[in-house]
Amino acid sequence: MRGRAVWLAVALIAGSCRDDATRQRESSPDTIAPIGTGTELLLTRERLAMIDDWIRAAIARDGALPASLEGVRPPAADAERYVPLERFLRDGWGSAIEYVPAPDKQSYDLRSPGEDGALGTGDDVVFTPR
Repeated sequence: MRGRAVWLAVALIAGSCRDDATRQRESSPDTIAPIGTGTELLLTRERLAMIDDWIRAAIARDGALPASLEGVRPPAADAERYVPLERFLRDGWGSAIEYVPAPDKQSYDLRSPGEDGALGTGDDVVFTPR
């Protein structure tokens, strides 16, 4: 009789754990952390690197730096993944990413104003290609 009681207790505990896991999945169906949980900086760095790839592709295609971000596009084969494009030209906080070609037109920087939304402050995220 004692063996049955232990087995029943284990079965009930296992069942209740499964219900908790099911409820947890139902309450958070998205596996990506929502904005506002520290992911903004990671998203910003990812987008800066992605835009850098697009700029390098434009340089390879056209032989020169694009004049602005308006001339920067994803590869045609992947263009459908980046609709609307404006969304991918913003940082993790929703601010526009700034493209700054150097005066010599040989290099450039990509800048995000960071969490405070103002360029030139300590939380700016700057990407300088190598």
